[in-house]
Amino acid sequence: MLFTNTDIMKKINKIIRIIPALFLLLLLGTSCQKSLDQALERTADSRMTLAQELADPNMVRGMLQSCYAGIPGHRMYLYFWSSEEELTDNCFDPQQQSVGGWLSGSLTPSNAVVWCSSEAATGNLYMNQTAGFWGKYWGAIRQCNVFLDNINNITAPLDLMPQSERDMMKDEAIALRALYQFKLISMFGPLPFLETSFEIDFQGWKDLKRPTFDEASKKIASDLQGVIDRKIIPLKRDPTNTNDKYRMPLAYVYGLKSRVLLFNASPLYNPTGDQAKYEAAAAAAKQMLDLNAFTLEPLSNMKSMYIAPMTTNVETNEVIWRGRSVLGSLSLIGGMNLSATVPQVCNIVPNKCGETPSQEMVDCYEMKNGAMIIQNYDATHAKPTFTPEALAAGYDDVNNPYANRDARLAKDIAYNGSYFGESYDMGTINVFTYLGCPGTGTNGNTTSGKATQTCTGYYFKKDRDPTWYGKTDGGGRVYQYSVQMRIAEIWLNYAEALCGAARFDDACNALDKTRLRAGQPSIKNVPGYQAGNLPWLMKRIYNERRVELVLEDSRFNDVRRWNLISDVNNNTVSFIIPQKVGANYTYTRLKCPYVWACHNEKYQVLPIPLADKNLLPGITQPAAWQ
Repeated sequence: MLFTNTDIMKKINKIIRIIPALFLLLLLGTSCQKSLDQALERTADSRMTLAQELADPNMVRGMLQSCYAGIPGHRMYLYFWSSEEELTDNCFDPQQQSVGGWLSGSLTPSNAVVWCSSEAATGNLYMNQTAGFWGKYWGAIRQCNVFLDNINNITAPLDLMPQSERDMMKDEAIALRALYQFKLISMFGPLPFLETSFEIDFQGWKDLKRPTFDEASKKIASDLQGVIDRKIIPLKRDPTNTNDKYRMPLAYVYGLKSRVLLFNASPLYNPTGDQAKYEAAAAAAKQMLDLNAFTLEPLSNMKSMYIAPMTTNVETNEVIWRGRSVLGSLSLIGGMNLSATVPQVCNIVPNKCGETPSQEMVDCYEMKNGAMIIQNYDATHAKPTFTPEALAAGYDDVNNPYANRDARLAKDIAYNGSYFGESYDMGTINVFTYLGCPGTGTNGNTTSGKATQTCTGYYFKKDRDPTWYGKTDGGGRVYQYSVQMRIAEIWLNYAEALCGAARFDDACNALDKTRLRAGQPSIKNVPGYQAGNLPWLMKRIYNERRVELVLEDSRFNDVRRWNLISDVNNNTVSFIIPQKVGANYTYTRLKCPYVWACHNEKYQVLPIPLADKNLLPGITQPAAWQ
């Protein structure tokens, strides 16, 4: 929603009061606790005027802090302890909260369905049930514009707030605003770029029109490039200052520009495949890669990117930026009930299993020799046709579907009979999901049953720390920060852009970066390799991206920009039921027994909430909503 100056200053004051002191310290510096306490006391005084706030360095820093309101502290920020991943075909969560409404097709201009009552790390109060993502990002843009409108009106003494600090804060707000604008256009289609906080009596809402997506994305990219050119924000944040690491690094700005231009080049808004757009996206990715500031972690150390404490500098190699809220409770709201297994490996019963991998997600992990598993799905997805290459490599869907697969499968997903890790103090965790298995067995052919047990036949493992499990609740001993961006994504952006620009060999080389790290063969050495076939290569890039970036909120945008969701292709998800037969197991696929109504054209470009649509008559609803 779009807010007034009076409203926004009240929000700033409220936000500063409710955000934990740790995040405030990142803006104040670790030596300013006394000043922080004084600032908090003054913030509670609603009589403080804008001029008074601009004269107080801590209050100005608090205004910048409010600009971060659109960035969730961690990825499980949707009600009820849910992720954007759960809104896609990568996984399934049977809960009937906001995610259930989304999956069942309840989205309308009057009902945003997914929402967040209050995001603790940022205090974003705008993502309510009516406004949803629209309110979340317009509210954050409003925060940025209020700050930028007043950056030159700061009267705080220069000895307490140097000009260099003000310049950095300004560029942070510009980059954050660009991020939020991109989030909006990626979900709601091209929208006007608002560069000021309008007064309460502004009369020009009716004159605002939709630009083209190309115009909107280039404006965002231009603002980002300006921040890059000025190089005021450090490329990487101070590795010895965890508070500083919560703030956006310049490397993220480089990567964000790559995201924006790749979205602009993608089929949804580039149906003719204009190669110039792909060349621009490739150049943006290369601009970052040429910095040589990041490298891929070895496969054996990838887990650390997701479970290391903030004091561990995973940003040295692959991670560009992490979320700023520790998610110690991830296995409590998205884990396994190991209190009921035999042997028992935990005393704590989770609230729910939460997001669990779909069979389609599992199918994306290739055979070890690089063969793809699925040639095509039938309408139910329960009786797919397997590729001749997979069958030739020994793929056995009924008796042993997990043998001889991409090593990332065992690292990302807990399947029947897989090793999960070592618990804190109760021994080894081996996961069994066969029908009837105590604690972790599948619920079977249903989307009901026990909330703590999987419906799909799988659990996620990638970003879960096994030491959460033990005699006591592990929330205080594990970390699990969400990854905002890492260099692997930029290599995949580069590969996709190069392929779209018809640079086949260069695209293959870029794609190989993550493949070879995982122990998979070069794309040119996989069975069925088709030299020079750009559609074939693009399909492989799409698949690699889905595997490499699972649980990193990439899929939500990817299925849209790739134009994969429509009334024809509704992306049905399927499950698997392992059954124990003597000492062995058999596996049966089945269609998800759920009305999967969120992968149609109405969900491709989201509707503008009705209240703001009435305020903005010149901005049309997406075609599917007209």
